[in-house]
Amino acid sequence: MIGQLSGRVVALATCGIVVVVAALAALSLGEVRNAPVYLLALLLGGASVVTVLLPWSAQRSRAVAVAVAVAVVAVGLLVVAVLPDGRPGYALWYPAFVWLPLAGLALRGFPVLAVTGAVLSGTTTVLWAWQEPEAAAVQDGLYRVVSPTAAVVVAVGIAHLLRQYGREVQRVHAEQLEAARLSAGAHAAEQERRQQLSQVELIAVPVLRRLRDGAPVDTRLATECRLLEAAVRDGIRGRHLVDPVVRDSTWAARSRGVDVTLLDDSGTEPGAEPPPVADVVRRCLVMLLEQLEGGSVTARLAGRGTGTVVVVGPSVAELAGVCRREADRVEGPVRLVVDPVEPGGNELVLTVEERPDR
Repeated sequence: MIGQLSGRVVALATCGIVVVVAALAALSLGEVRNAPVYLLALLLGGASVVTVLLPWSAQRSRAVAVAVAVAVVAVGLLVVAVLPDGRPGYALWYPAFVWLPLAGLALRGFPVLAVTGAVLSGTTTVLWAWQEPEAAAVQDGLYRVVSPTAAVVVAVGIAHLLRQYGREVQRVHAEQLEAARLSAGAHAAEQERRQQLSQVELIAVPVLRRLRDGAPVDTRLATECRLLEAAVRDGIRGRHLVDPVVRDSTWAARSRGVDVTLLDDSGTEPGAEPPPVADVVRRCLVMLLEQLEGGSVTARLAGRGTGTVVVVGPSVAELAGVCRREADRVEGPVRLVVDPVEPGGNELVLTVEERPDR
């Protein structure tokens, strides 16, 4: 949290306070009962202020914070132990070395530790003031308790507001990122739809023009209309499986009587990148369609990063050998698995999946 404040402003303000505190401490140096203990308290207070302003490593932050709190409590114990009898007005400087480091702890994310340090320091001062018979001691004790405690409470409140502000900023940033993602997804989906429509237009326009011009609906035209309907269906049901090469191969294979079904069940959003297995599935599909003269082929992208190509028809054993050679050439994050073909069987199953070591 401290990092959000201006470093120059914090440094200048802290230096000014430390200079004033050192001057006040010097005024009381000749009146205390034990000057070395008094100087040790002054050094501990200054060290705690400097420490709370320095950067901390994440691994040691809690230990450093505890050390600062202990030093603050020790400052109070050392100072009140050497104050002159009947002279409670001396050493009014040390409350600054109580609230400065404890307020820094609160702003750095340790509010409980800061409040605990303030309570312990205040308890020490109250016990000292209780033992002094003079009324001035009571007033002096109240000052030494109220001023640092109030500063720590204010710092805890500021830290709470800063945390709320930080959470609000993160929430707004997350909403902006989500809005940008949705906008990019919608734009990509629109681009994908336009691309699919342009691909359909390449094969649909000639057929539709012939129908518009009154061409007789003979067997050839009916076949082209059936193939056109299948191509449109592929673009809807097999989105990530269709590219220009696959579209031409499926058109040619269906013209030869091969039943082709393309299914994209990967669950990817429109406009998103295709699954990693899609490229290998398309390559295997084109390779098989170029060699088939009948039967059926079903290519499917699954939702768990896998894809399958199932061929039902004659000569699947020969096709299995071709696919095994293709599997040896597959590289990258996916692999091609060719299931064994039973003797006399007519079904070939290819599975494309991500490598387990990835």
